[in-house]
Amino acid sequence: MSPVSGLAAPSSMVDSAEAASPEALAVATSAFVSTFDHWASRKAAEAGASIPRLRLLYEVHCHGPQKMADLADALAVTPRNVTALVDGLEAEGMVRRVPHSTDRRITLVELTRNSDGVAAQFGIYQASIAGLFADVGEGERRALVRLFKMLHDRMHAEMACSTAGPETPDA
Repeated sequence: MSPVSGLAAPSSMVDSAEAASPEALAVATSAFVSTFDHWASRKAAEAGASIPRLRLLYEVHCHGPQKMADLADALAVTPRNVTALVDGLEAEGMVRRVPHSTDRRITLVELTRNSDGVAAQFGIYQASIAGLFADVGEGERRALVRLFKMLHDRMHAEMACSTAGPETPDA
């Protein structure tokens, strides 16, 4: 039994009506995400890094040198996690901390290695993930992308509402 609504695990769901319920989708999604996270971590290791390290490197590769706080926001992790990632990557000579050109209070993180190498490493990881969808038909892929986008937008809207807080009436 699953902790979500006491439903059976997705592999035991055979009734399509039951499988379409929001509760069954919640269980199936939780099971998929857990398995996908483990599998994707293994794929990232095969590409030569962990997922958080790949994401940080790719973020700096795509957007140039960045403040640690901005990296934390972009990666949706705590500043402490970014510090640990940068410390490790800096020890390996992959990134370095540099002072901001106009504001000495700001430290930026920049790549020290060839950015093509970062792109290639991330490309290997992305290609291995894409392999999961190789046998999925185009219509199903389009539907999956549409659903992911809809759910992504819904979660972001909910998070934006919860961080905005209640409005206070003017006195």
